[in-house]
Amino acid sequence: MSKEEKVPFETIVFSGVTFKVINRLSAHEIIGNLTDFKSQKIYDVFEDTWRFPDYEENPVFLLAEDDVDMDSFEMDFSTEEHSDIFILGFIFKGNLNVAKFISSFDTDNSPALIVLGKTTTVNITLFGNVHYLGSGLQCDTLIGEYNHGELFVKGDLIAWLIYSDDMLLHFERFTDVQAIVSANRPDILICSNVTDTDGSVITVENYLPSTHKLSDIVDDSFIEISFDKTETLSNYEDVFRDGLSILDYNKTEKYTYTNFRSQFIHMVEVLSEIEELKTNEKIVRHISGTTNLFVPFDYEGKKYSQISEEISNGFNIRMRALWCHEDQEIMLIVEYLDEDGDPKYQWINDENAPGIELFCVKHAALKTFEILTAEEDDVDEEEMEYEDYDSSFSLEDFAVQFGHYTMPEDLVKLYNFQQQYGSETYSECFGLLIVGDKTGIKTWSEEEEFYNSFIEFAGANGSGSSYAYWLVDTDLNNCPIVVFGDEGGIHVVAENTRKLIHLLTLDTEISVDFDYCYFYKDDEYYEENENKEEFHEWVKSEFNLNALESNEETEVIINEAKEKYKAKLNDFLTKFDIEIGEEEE
Repeated sequence: MSKEEKVPFETIVFSGVTFKVINRLSAHEIIGNLTDFKSQKIYDVFEDTWRFPDYEENPVFLLAEDDVDMDSFEMDFSTEEHSDIFILGFIFKGNLNVAKFISSFDTDNSPALIVLGKTTTVNITLFGNVHYLGSGLQCDTLIGEYNHGELFVKGDLIAWLIYSDDMLLHFERFTDVQAIVSANRPDILICSNVTDTDGSVITVENYLPSTHKLSDIVDDSFIEISFDKTETLSNYEDVFRDGLSILDYNKTEKYTYTNFRSQFIHMVEVLSEIEELKTNEKIVRHISGTTNLFVPFDYEGKKYSQISEEISNGFNIRMRALWCHEDQEIMLIVEYLDEDGDPKYQWINDENAPGIELFCVKHAALKTFEILTAEEDDVDEEEMEYEDYDSSFSLEDFAVQFGHYTMPEDLVKLYNFQQQYGSETYSECFGLLIVGDKTGIKTWSEEEEFYNSFIEFAGANGSGSSYAYWLVDTDLNNCPIVVFGDEGGIHVVAENTRKLIHLLTLDTEISVDFDYCYFYKDDEYYEENENKEEFHEWVKSEFNLNALESNEETEVIINEAKEKYKAKLNDFLTKFDIEIGEEEE
């Protein structure tokens, strides 16, 4: 615990509200015992991380002890009147009512929002810290952005749309929610009563996949569609500031799935006539860790048709919509699977059941139908993996990007391991890649001397960072490995290939900030990769290295590389006018 910090003054006015200025110790007394849905404490205000740094001058928390009403609330680290303070967080002991909108400061870092009472607003968008709403939230739209943020909402949630783009959102209960959308993977968790395989009812916190597309509920003018038909929110900030809604309430039939029964029966009829079904007795597509399937089958003397989606990659969620041809009933099932692919517990009901939890099955069925009926030209061939298709690349193709350099033997061994077990299956978000055009490196500098000094060869994390050899020697065995951050920062990671392989045994992706890079495994949320044990056994067999078990062990490897190469890399980057982080100075 750091020494007690002084507060520069007793009160401050922020967004028209007078707050009491308190230090970390006082904040700890209020929020230090707040817990998540697994009874783990959420906040440590003395942790000295990007969430609550101690290197800023005059760090403070702002406290409102009574109920608060605001017009708008944009959290910032300071005010025009008091630009010399650094606000770590806003704490509201009572209710918070904001007429228009609530917003964090920046996706990378923002003061924390902690409300012990109820929070009410039209729109709320959060990121950049761990936020806590302790007695419910009522809003039109809630947005969570980027993995530098996390949100816990206890109590009742009343919202039309919950949208997450790479940020974990935890909820105690959905009192009245119309739609949830995760931009990429499932990032929204809900505590629900589910049925265990032995028939008992238990309460668990689990990921809930998207229940809709954005276009099912959002006005089309706020939706951007990419080349691969992915929908993302755009141009909504000014509307939020005006306290207006981005939702299109005329899309009731879409977001309430009014016509799902007739749609589902039609989908079954169309899929039943596809030639592939007659040949293979099923239609299946595997795309980036997700399996979409249509299969007819008989069970207890009755004929069924099933449309399903299964999300693996550590989530292990299967959503099934079943049509019983004899009874003409549609059954919806969400199953959470164990390591062997067997159900641990499930939600199950018919298509008319109330509540949003089973909407994800309807969404999965519609999406699966689109995928299974897509023309070949409409499918991204690089993403699509059929059961008998080998999506890996040859060693000869992989070697092209190394030019006249000989690949290290350790890298060849890793390539062979990945060929057997698959990319991103043995260490979180890591995979060897063919990166031939240096497009990413050229965003740092287009000078030939710079971009020809690196060879990218692997994806480093889920947000787009990459690993590369820094060519300080003609022998790649003597070349350190650096990481190019997707949002800034070039850092030395490992002295050589074997050291990088050792780092990968922690089975967690690297985090890359502008100032530094690090590995951090949060045991609370860690989910083991499917081939982690095989990877650990292989590393022990090939290199006689035991798997790393702690974040501190990774720091030792990174620090060894930094001690040897950091100063030299800094000088090299400065030569090309590339700014280096504060830690590196």
